[in-house]
Amino acid sequence: KAYNPLGGWWDANKDKYAWLIFLIVAVIFVMLAMTFESLRLPLAVIFMIPISFIGLFLTFGLTDLSFDHGGFAAFVMLCGIVVNAGIYIVLTYKDVIQHNPEQTGIRGYVKAFGRKINPIMLTVISTVLGLIPFLTDGPQEVFWFDFAIGTIGGMVFSVIAVILVLPVFVLKSIKRKNEYNV
Repeated sequence: KAYNPLGGWWDANKDKYAWLIFLIVAVIFVMLAMTFESLRLPLAVIFMIPISFIGLFLTFGLTDLSFDHGGFAAFVMLCGIVVNAGIYIVLTYKDVIQHNPEQTGIRGYVKAFGRKINPIMLTVISTVLGLIPFLTDGPQEVFWFDFAIGTIGGMVFSVIAVILVLPVFVLKSIKRKNEYNV
């Protein structure tokens, strides 16, 4: 560990973890680009990840808890869960507009959202409830407490991402695609 003049001690290995997060996001982008057969729709899903990270940062920032290895593990967990929610909705939306071409735009998105919001919310709720036992030991259990509190904060903000961020980018992307295909 080396002294950081901006405050506290900085572990040089944390830089390695940051690059791993970027690598995970890059791999997710490539997989989604192949799945969606698009370069714009994966970006819509990827843009949800930083929104969930805001929840994680706010959780640690507002509570003065230490951000340790558990916080980095929460990053990875959030990437997977948030992307999963985005995949549910985007694939269902593509299916809706493929089988009902008259239901493009907001009407089709609302139909897809209605079909997938229950599994998404059940995933969020079950994840949050499953992590509550790790909060009982308090901050003394550094890894698991940080992991649980960071993931819970991020999951709350992932709901905001699913409801507010994803539709903006998906509808814009699909609209542009339809304009080019005319």
